[in-house]
Amino acid sequence: MKPQWTGALALAASVVAAVALAHTGATGVVLDRMNGMTAMRDTVAELAPMMQGTVPYDTFLVSEGASVIAGHAGETMLSLFPENSLEGVTYAKPEIWSDWQEFAALSEELKAYADALAVAAPNGLEPAAPPPGDMAGMDHSGMAMPEAPELEQGFTVADLMGYGENTESVAVARGTTNPAELALDLNTLAADDLFNRISATCSSCHAQFRAGRN
Repeated sequence: MKPQWTGALALAASVVAAVALAHTGATGVVLDRMNGMTAMRDTVAELAPMMQGTVPYDTFLVSEGASVIAGHAGETMLSLFPENSLEGVTYAKPEIWSDWQEFAALSEELKAYADALAVAAPNGLEPAAPPPGDMAGMDHSGMAMPEAPELEQGFTVADLMGYGENTESVAVARGTTNPAELALDLNTLAADDLFNRISATCSSCHAQFRAGRN
């Protein structure tokens, strides 16, 4: 079953004023990471209707959006969380540094899925066919292929990003913390499959390491 995201456009419009207010007073690295998180959240809000099928799918916008997310994930994200940078206006929890390994794993997981989506955007909402001769003629009956985490219907972008009331349910549905260990090529997955993994990873990270909500 494909995940469903409802109210995405309404959410994107309603949070603009709240984001501006939340960032008032933030400076330096705290402001930089807030801006990065906002850019990723806005990108998720823009792509969600395409993944839901409520607006036409645009390969270029999906690829560009995925690149935005990837650009703010991984080592870039980690560099914006120097130890104990909790001064002033921030939503970061101290648990980021006490459980740095998990935080870093989530950041790298997010980058891996976003990088894959940037490449796999032409796949659209259907998985790409395997290269000729690569899988042809093989007996797949005994193969156990990992599937994307399946989310319940009715989640908003707020829920998927860790701001909504369903955060705990979405967090449980996150993907592996090491996408490289998956027994498949991420670049062959459907765009909405990868988007689902990105959203679940964001939600899990916010549930564990973000205080408050925008």
